[in-house]
Amino acid sequence: MRDRDFDTLVIGSGGAGLLAARRAADGGQRVLVLERAPVLGGTTAVSGGMVWVPNSSVMREHGMPDSREDALRYLKRVTEGAVETWRLEQYVETAPEVVDYLHAKTPVRFFPIDRPDYHSHWPGARDVGRTLDNVPFPTAGRPGLIERIRRGKHFDAVTYDERHRWHSPELFDHELVARRREEGVLTVGAALAAGLVAACDEAGVRFVTGARVRGLLVEDGRVTGVRVTTADGPVVHRANTGVVLASGGYEWNERLKRAHLGVAGTRPISPPWNHGDGLLMAMEAGAALAGMSQAWWVPAVAVPGEEYDDAPLSRHLVGERCLPGSVIVNRQGRRFVNEAVNYNDITKAFLTFDPTEHDYPNAPAWLVFDEAFRRRYPITSVQPGDPVPDWFERADSPTALARRLGIDPDRLAATVEEFNRHAARGEDPAFGRGGTSHDRYYGDDRHGPNPCLAPLEQGPFYAVRVEPGMIGTKGGVVTDAGGRVLRHDDTPIAGLYACGNVAATPMGPGYPGSGGTLGPALVGGYLCGSTLAASGGSGEER
Repeated sequence: MRDRDFDTLVIGSGGAGLLAARRAADGGQRVLVLERAPVLGGTTAVSGGMVWVPNSSVMREHGMPDSREDALRYLKRVTEGAVETWRLEQYVETAPEVVDYLHAKTPVRFFPIDRPDYHSHWPGARDVGRTLDNVPFPTAGRPGLIERIRRGKHFDAVTYDERHRWHSPELFDHELVARRREEGVLTVGAALAAGLVAACDEAGVRFVTGARVRGLLVEDGRVTGVRVTTADGPVVHRANTGVVLASGGYEWNERLKRAHLGVAGTRPISPPWNHGDGLLMAMEAGAALAGMSQAWWVPAVAVPGEEYDDAPLSRHLVGERCLPGSVIVNRQGRRFVNEAVNYNDITKAFLTFDPTEHDYPNAPAWLVFDEAFRRRYPITSVQPGDPVPDWFERADSPTALARRLGIDPDRLAATVEEFNRHAARGEDPAFGRGGTSHDRYYGDDRHGPNPCLAPLEQGPFYAVRVEPGMIGTKGGVVTDAGGRVLRHDDTPIAGLYACGNVAATPMGPGYPGSGGTLGPALVGGYLCGSTLAASGGSGEER
């Protein structure tokens, strides 16, 4: 084994790890980022890239008022009392500081969008401004950068804001998107990851890809390095100051999911590299855990034959369930939820347990829609003008469709009939779909009186299977205010830090708004890096 010394080692190259690396380098630390995958960016690079930041300078610059007090009032309800108040206060105070740091010290740039908080009708919520999108990031002036960045199949070369505004084919700016592709302009999560990698390059941070960290070196109770497997053989890297775990969640580790989430068959949306490596190493070192039964839930659709990094690709179902002319029904043919609520909370309804039948009747469920809907809106990767794929179940009536799905024909027919009667008037007395600004965000503002509701009347009728999925897991190691990993007695494990989905989120079981995953990840990375930047070789603050 070859020994290689650095001050700080960062395990994982998602947004949390990259920001931790850059921030530590600001303090003169020699930093190495070890990435298991062949490219950089982690889950961040294939995400929507948005960050949820209340009361930021960017909001103020755009005339969008906010306050610390409103943000805390809102977060206390979102987190359901499961998170210590000091963690919420730290997030509300630090997240705006992170945005200012990124704008001042890196090429990352954000702008606020008119995305409502996920519970837009709650006290302290905002309809605009707390969700920040990424300004498109040009890579042409940085030779070799774009080849180093992970890119996914979920997003084209458009900002998230453009994706929302161009919700129909006639509005989509194909020329702009083609030009961005040709010129190497990145958007959404890839733009954020690329900007952070560029910032790390400028600060002298080094990277190694294809390097899987297999264990922590612990000497006299202190983490002093890591054991790594590479294509060239095993390597030991030593850390004079600290090791930062930023290796993502455990959503691709079926054993850990069965043990901690208590549900089987959930579909990860993230790249297939998050197996909980950092979590397992921290547990072996004696780390305390929290929130292990929680995930960043999403309803997911698996398109047969689609793969990503040689693993099945699942797609996040968003607009399709909010647009007028669709419903979601369970295996009994019944609606069971407001289809337009945020993706984290709607998926919890999929996981509802029926104690009488000893079953989960809502998993899987079906997105049901008619021909008018299919001709007007994209459905996962299928555009309105595309041929109908074989994996769409199809029939001439709701009753016939139910028979194809193996659910109660009379119940599905009655569900569609009742929904249609109210939807024609723009009403949903059963679940209130379209009743909040959040619901209406993904609706069709060209359609009235309710942008989320329309009858399903024009045959043929279609169904797409929907299953519980997740962007990542929420639970992980417990950290202190500086990102240090804690034991069960609240003492820190010397030399060990954590951020991102390997650490327990300050959002608890809730989800405040779009970017509520990446916001805490970046704050966590910033805290870890700031602590390390202020540390000497002992890892203790000066």
